Order: sequence, then C-alpha cells, then structure tokens
Amino acid sequence: MRIVVIGGAGHIAYALQGIKKNPKTLELCAFASAVSGDMNDNTAKMLIAEFNAKAFDDWHYMLDVLKPDIAVIATRFDMNGVVSLECLKRGINCFTEKTIAHSMELLNELQQTAINNKVEIVGMHGMRYSPEFFAAYEASQNGLIGDVVMLYGRKSYHFNSNRPDFYRQRETYGGTILWVAVHALDWFCWFGGDISEIYATQTVKGNKGYCECEAAAVISMHFANNAIGTISADFLRPKNAGSHGDDQLRIAGEKGIIEVRHNKAILTDNENQPYELELKPEGDFFGDFCRSLHDEGQCRLTMADTFQVSKIALSAREAADKHKITSVAQRR
Repeated sequence: MRIVVIGGAGHIAYALQGIKKNPKTLELCAFASAVSGDMNDNTAKMLIAEFNAKAFDDWHYMLDVLKPDIAVIATRFDMNGVVSLECLKRGINCFTEKTIAHSMELLNELQQTAINNKVEIVGMHGMRYSPEFFAAYEASQNGLIGDVVMLYGRKSYHFNSNRPDFYRQRETYGGTILWVAVHALDWFCWFGGDISEIYATQTVKGNKGYCECEAAAVISMHFANNAIGTISADFLRPKNAGSHGDDQLRIAGEKGIIEVRHNKAILTDNENQPYELELKPEGDFFGDFCRSLHDEGQCRLTMADTFQVSKIALSAREAADKHKITSVAQRR
C-alpha cells in the first residue's frame, strides 16, 4: 500500500511505527505540508533519511501524481478535516489527527463522502493500543467488575509558552475539548457505550496569555445504558511533575473498580486485594488499520467509532460554549 504524509504536527508516529513494522506491505512514498509551519525541518529530514520519501511543495499535486492508497494527515488542527475531505473525494483512505473535523457540518460531509466513495477514515485515537488501557478494556469486557456504573477520566498536559500561535484562536485551534479531552471521550465510548446527554464547562483562566485557548475543561455525561461519567482536561500540569502528560481512567462497576494510572491497570474487588492486570505488548494501530482495509483482521478503532467520538467531542464543545445540556445523536 502506497502512503503519503500531509503535515507533521500531530501523532504521525503511529503511522511511521506501523510502516516500519510492515515493510513488505506498507511504503511511505512522499510527504508535503498543507499550511506553513505544519512540518518542521527535522521531521522532513527524518522522513527522507529513514523512509527515502520524496518531498513535495504542493500536497494537491502530490496526490495527483502518486494516487496513494492512504494519506496520513496531521496538519494545523483546523485543516485536518479539510485535507481529509479532499482525499476522500479522490478515493484515498485517511488516517487523520483527531478531532477529524472542527464542525458538525464538515464531520457529516466527511462521513457521507467516505460512504459514497467506499473509503475509510479513522482518527488517531491511539490510546486504545496502549497496553494498560487495553488490559483494562479486556477486564471490563470479561465482566471482572460487572456492569459499568461510573467512569472518570483525566487528561492533564504541561503547557509551555512555545506552543504555536494557532493555539491562540478558536478558529485554528478548535478548543481544548477537541484536542485534549477527546482522548478521554474515546475511552468513554470504548468502555461505556453510547452517550445520550452531555454537559461541559471550560475556562481560559491560567492559559499563559494564549487568548482563546482554554486552560481547563470539565465534561459530564449520561450514557444510554444509564451509566454516568466525568472528564477533566487541562493544561495545568507543572513542568516538574515528571512527565509531560498525566492520563488516568477509573471504571467503577457493580463488582469492582479498575484504575489506569502511571502505565498500570489495577483492579480492586470484594474478593481480592488490589492487583495489577497483565499487560500485553503494544499493538500495531496503523498496521491493523491498513489490514482492515483488505478485511485482513480488525482495528480496535473503526470509522464508526471515529465519527461517534468526534460527534461527542463537538457536542461537548457546544455544551460548554452555550452553557446547556446537549443531546448526542446516536450512530448512523
């Protein structure tokens, strides 16, 4: 399968790792920027040195010439959906930085175009492939904590003053719910199922002068199966905390609790002392996606999952902007 990269501003490492793991079936042919500043010199040099990829000045021309099977898209956040739509219209499958669209209108157009042209798009929700989160998922699916009643997720990042200027405007950044909280929203869709109602609030207080960029957000939701959940997302992690990010998940069920933190998954119930779940080696996210295109196995994240998580993230942002509870449309 012939692959191109458009932009280098997000989690393209998922794709690059997958290409390295599958050298006989996956080939990175070329790369290009979509907007100024979305591909730094070091990334460009690495793509040339490690993959012998060709640099193009114009991503439209690159698509015209190469007609790739897959586009890996991670440009400035507001452009990811725009570039993806052009690729889908050309019959090119997309592996796109999340959140894949910054408006419900564009999200719906992406979905209909993918269906019409019989191509796939998934967002870079790679934490489904993190060993500790997958161990928690398997334990929950196997009934070790019974029916899930409540979930709590936390995403906290360090925010330094050298983040790109596009973070300063909602129009280009999209919002902290779409960039940070969406990780936890994906966990909730994975563990808890369909979300029916959502409420959120957010603040720019503490954003180090980054104008419209929210420093913190809180999301509450009600699931279709009557479970409930809360997410906190922030840019308030101190630089001396020991790591750039803090990812935590608590799944409380009728029989026990699973807590994911510090790269471990710990189960506590009424029968046993707390114990760590066994972690399997990290899976191959991009490789699984590529194989799924040929019905050669399954990816832990489907196109339907991607659209549902994106829809929920946009609904949460709307709830925060309008200070109201928002209903979430169910899967198509």
